[in-house]
Amino acid sequence: MKRKYQILGLFVLILCSVAFEFKKPIQLTKNQEVNKFVVLEGAFLKQGMHEYKGELTIDQLIKDVGVKKDANLNALKLDAYVIDESYLYLPLQNELCVSLNKGTKEELMQLDRIGEKTALKIIEYRKVKPFIYIEDIKNISGIGQKTFLLIRDYICL
Repeated sequence: MKRKYQILGLFVLILCSVAFEFKKPIQLTKNQEVNKFVVLEGAFLKQGMHEYKGELTIDQLIKDVGVKKDANLNALKLDAYVIDESYLYLPLQNELCVSLNKGTKEELMQLDRIGEKTALKIIEYRKVKPFIYIEDIKNISGIGQKTFLLIRDYICL
């Protein structure tokens, strides 16, 4: 009797797996593009969540939402694509703006909480992969959200 139920259960499992195998995935048509969003903060004229469809470069985003006249556009790579559900911060222009991709060890050490070891980590990181967003600095070990919030007005690409 037990063997009979085992065979019956196996048969039901096989039927279910076959049924799910032939189920077609839902496909979007051209008219059903999924809404994407990015959260904007800083020198953007429109703050908060911005919805868009399709592919969008940062340059197109800036044209859509606008920026303050003293915005530091060097902090963004304008030809990069906006990543869905991401966060973009655009600082204001500042006399002390250290380039993450070109700054020397001494220039990087002028930033709060960035010592010699962390400056060297930044330089090593950019040799492998250049910074595309200023938020990428959080990929460096020892730089978290708190440090980023302290230095974000003083860094650019």
